[in-house]
Amino acid sequence: MSKVFFIGIGGAGMSKLALMFHSFGDEVYGSDVALSSVTEKLKSKGIIVYRGHDSSHITKEFDLVVYSSAIKSDNVELERALSLGIKTLKRGEALAEIVNGYKNIAVSGTHGKTTTTSLIGHIFKSVFGSVNVYVGGMDSEFETFYKSSPYFVIESDESDGSFLYLSPDTLVITNIDKDHLKNYGNSMDNLKKAFLRVAKKANTVIYCADDANATEVGVRLSPSLTYGIKNKSAYIQAFNIQYLNNGLKFRVRFDEGPVNNEGVFVPLYGDKNVLNTLAAILVAKVYGISVDQVANALRTFRPPRRRMEVYKLKNGTVLIDDHADHPTEVSATLKAVRAHFPGKRIIAVFQPHRYSRVAALRELIATPFVDADKIIVMDIYPAFEKEIPGINGNLVFNWIKSYNQNKSVYFEKKENDVINTLLSIVRSGDVVVLLGPGSIGELAEKLVLVYGRVE
Repeated sequence: MSKVFFIGIGGAGMSKLALMFHSFGDEVYGSDVALSSVTEKLKSKGIIVYRGHDSSHITKEFDLVVYSSAIKSDNVELERALSLGIKTLKRGEALAEIVNGYKNIAVSGTHGKTTTTSLIGHIFKSVFGSVNVYVGGMDSEFETFYKSSPYFVIESDESDGSFLYLSPDTLVITNIDKDHLKNYGNSMDNLKKAFLRVAKKANTVIYCADDANATEVGVRLSPSLTYGIKNKSAYIQAFNIQYLNNGLKFRVRFDEGPVNNEGVFVPLYGDKNVLNTLAAILVAKVYGISVDQVANALRTFRPPRRRMEVYKLKNGTVLIDDHADHPTEVSATLKAVRAHFPGKRIIAVFQPHRYSRVAALRELIATPFVDADKIIVMDIYPAFEKEIPGINGNLVFNWIKSYNQNKSVYFEKKENDVINTLLSIVRSGDVVVLLGPGSIGELAEKLVLVYGRVE
């Protein structure tokens, strides 16, 4: 048993890694600038969590200190660990040291990683009984890790380059989009080269043939397998897609012909999740799991938190809570809502994420809202970033208002003001969509308290 300390333990990836070490029998400690429901969950498992960073937290008895990519080099705990000669690893390095010893399936890509990882993990758990799944955040289905299980399904992370430490047995590339470019010299070419570096280490690569950037990387690899909806040359395709109020149903065609006459149902929404499910089906096939077994497993799948999480409210509206903030993902979410809830009025509530992202994307942020009927813009969620002069929520509001001149667009900085605006404009039958990975995630629970939920 080792004694391990996590600096920045409350983050999505760090909390799950801490839980993994704890499950494997290590004595786990950690710290973060603020306590949260995540850190409380860790404490309930027996993990010691300190509020704030203090050098006294680190003693020579620790065998390893793991730190988040958000932790600066002058962090007092990290400096103390280095001065004591304690082994220190970045989150991605610590994860790779464990998972590279397993048959690991790494899910990479700009969008769709969490859902695709969860789908694969759920299928493997249903078929094999036990599987290790590293997916960001505290998801009740994947809180236990098994040293004896041969499989490890991982949500990898290109945002800080940590996926480069992985040596996957199978790599999935969902898509490659313009995001997190600061870590790649603001170059899409460098980002694609990074994906290629990881892919060359994999035994099998699975990529989305509908995505041009993923295809640019994937065609340079062998063996590789493809999936898609639009690209009819993909190895696996979805057809007869039905957009239902409670999810998706579609049939599957491999190169060798259609399979599964009953079709596959999954309680997810939109073409983006047809693609995510196709990726999971293809991974399952690589490991000897049939489409019929997948279809049976997906009947009990529970979508990850805040990935188009649906609440039916007592006032007759539908509330959809979604993590998306990048224009590609926001567009995919709103188009999915249009497909599944035709004829309904869509009210989008959007919280831009990070000053740096807004500065990089600029007016592009405004383009997805053509699929909304009314739009409420919140202030930028900083995610610990310092404000960039001239980049603020009012600027985003003006971009969106300018791009959607025939619609009602509101700017509300405070969550209570958002709720009051919704109370004044929402009608029975509307669909309210919350968009963004920041504090907007707390709004769903508050709206459920206001309106009441249909169980």
